Amino acid sequence: MARIALVTRDAVLPAEQSAYDAFSASRGGEPKIGPYSIIAHMPEMAQRLEALRTYIRNEDSLSRKLQDMAVLTVARDMNCAFIWYAHAAAARQAGVRDEIVDGIRERRPLSGLAPEEQIAVSFARELLQDRKVSKPTFDSATAKFGQRGTMILTNLVACYAVLAYNMNTYELEAPAHPTEPALPA
Repeated sequence: MARIALVTRDAVLPAEQSAYDAFSASRGGEPKIGPYSIIAHMPEMAQRLEALRTYIRNEDSLSRKLQDMAVLTVARDMNCAFIWYAHAAAARQAGVRDEIVDGIRERRPLSGLAPEEQIAVSFARELLQDRKVSKPTFDSATAKFGQRGTMILTNLVACYAVLAYNMNTYELEAPAHPTEPALPA
């Protein structure tokens, strides 16, 4: 059970209910599951965060497969069960090999990665664990993805870290996934 009640329109300040209505309409209904079921207590912040997330995910300077690998790395490194729940199966569908998804989940050393896959995972791990990226990793990312792709990777990690911080702070539990094992404790 989350530390705060999931958001409803009545829980939002009256002055922010129009923003809540707009946010809900943009997503096809009230947020009943996931990070926005908490973050939408502040609907304008939720709108802005979702706009950033959507922009980054729709940017094509970094492939969906590499984005998904970075998102899974965020989920695992931050122990965010909900991000794992929401992205593991999609990563497989985007072409991330089973042994990579399973290896990230189990924190096993990853082998046989293509160069761009290794760069994406190393970049995300360094940024999360060291709060910065080493010069060799940065140079490799820039050479492989260009300045734009490297900026997208940086902000993808940061955006999903914000979501993970919220879900972890408020102890938002992930439902059981029909095909994906949950993150180990």
